Amino acid sequence: MRILALTIMLGALVAAGSARAGEPGSGQPGSAPPPLIAAPESSPKRSTDHPAEQFSHWLRRAAEAYQEQDIEQWVAASRQLHKLRPYNQDIMRHLVEGNARLGNLSEAFAMMLKMQQQGLAENWDKIEAVEPMRRHDLYSHLNGLMKEAGEPVGEVTEWSRLESGQAMPEALAYDKSGDRVFAGTVRDGLILVTSDGENWTRFVSADSLPQLQAVFSLAVDAERGALWVASGRVSQFHGRPHPDGVRSSLLRLDLESGELEQEYQLSKGGGRNLLGNLVLASDGTVFANDMELPFVYWLRPGAEALEPFFGHANLASLRGMALSGDDRLLYVADYEHGIFIVDAKAGKQAWKLAVPDTLNEGGIDGLYWWDGHLVTIQNGISPQRIMRLELGEDGLGVTSVAPLAAAVESFDTPTFGFVRDDDLFFLGGSHWHHVDAQGVPDEPLPEVPVLRVNIADAANQIVGEHILQQLRQQMESGDSDQ
Repeated sequence: MRILALTIMLGALVAAGSARAGEPGSGQPGSAPPPLIAAPESSPKRSTDHPAEQFSHWLRRAAEAYQEQDIEQWVAASRQLHKLRPYNQDIMRHLVEGNARLGNLSEAFAMMLKMQQQGLAENWDKIEAVEPMRRHDLYSHLNGLMKEAGEPVGEVTEWSRLESGQAMPEALAYDKSGDRVFAGTVRDGLILVTSDGENWTRFVSADSLPQLQAVFSLAVDAERGALWVASGRVSQFHGRPHPDGVRSSLLRLDLESGELEQEYQLSKGGGRNLLGNLVLASDGTVFANDMELPFVYWLRPGAEALEPFFGHANLASLRGMALSGDDRLLYVADYEHGIFIVDAKAGKQAWKLAVPDTLNEGGIDGLYWWDGHLVTIQNGISPQRIMRLELGEDGLGVTSVAPLAAAVESFDTPTFGFVRDDDLFFLGGSHWHHVDAQGVPDEPLPEVPVLRVNIADAANQIVGEHILQQLRQQMESGDSDQ
């Protein structure tokens, strides 16, 4: 899934953040922050001063200012956009460019430094607007570091490969009871299975199961013999319409036969709801998020329908989810705002995950729990990367970070996967940016590798204060030379 980008004259882009192109939904680290938001009684409330409306307003202002080449107003609007989307790399780059053009080199270097500290990659030599910065030593230093950030890091191996005909794979799940891996696709509504990574066979399809539409997530409950499927209708889906006109539903399939055991319908007709990521609790509770609306639902054992669990209008685009090892905390990734934590027992309280200033949380798709850590798959920033985040004892903040892989040649927008033992298996590519709104490619689709990376074999990294201080001093020295 890709960032939906809006063109702001002459190819300048601001990522709007709700989705990747064509995709649905077009404190101190380790400390306990105060509760941020609580579960709503019904649906999230929106108002004209809601952040989504503010973002649209300032995005429009930025576009108008750029068109008129009013750089001062473009920068002013971009500052407001940055407050609303602090991890958006395009907006950060625009602030460097705009401040450089205005001669505000202190602000330009401050944002450039922030981007470098967060591990973002840019080749500033290709951007003419930053010419006033190039006479300072700090420019060469930061530019060199940000070029290096785009170099491959980490050891990733290919475990399997999905053929181009298995179009738009979006989901992976592991069945420990049968040592099998399932994959789900969007365009044809296929669920595939393999035992060896060499041969994928059809487990069930939309042709044989009318209630199955595009597959967005899979979850295996081996203890209860169930394969859970988040399915829904999107324009890229080529199968028949749901017989009951349902747009999105949660399906429970028999883990061995693939037969439909139960369907939990969420949205009919023109309903906006569209189920995305799934995660299972040890008692069999299913959590499912909504890619179109800022909601998480749950299906408790014995329940006859999905129920709203948590939601808030401040959320922009929900993606991956993970449960803590004790099922106490539910971690939810928002593509624009990073990771939030919800009380998994009742959904009555939520917090923003406390992270170091050096961690950019933008563009997270996959999110997984591993031995007191979170593992993230980030495809909405450059470089695309896999990160391991060590959590404090309370699980509410990140104490250290470690890159597992970044800028790997085989990455073509990595998305989702699963954790098995000490390894993350994940889809190394996506077809969303290779097809149009009807799921039709302009050229033959590439194969999608299923990649594997070891989670344990990486050293924790946090930018030391002495390094930060050194860079700040260099920046101040550069300013005095203006």
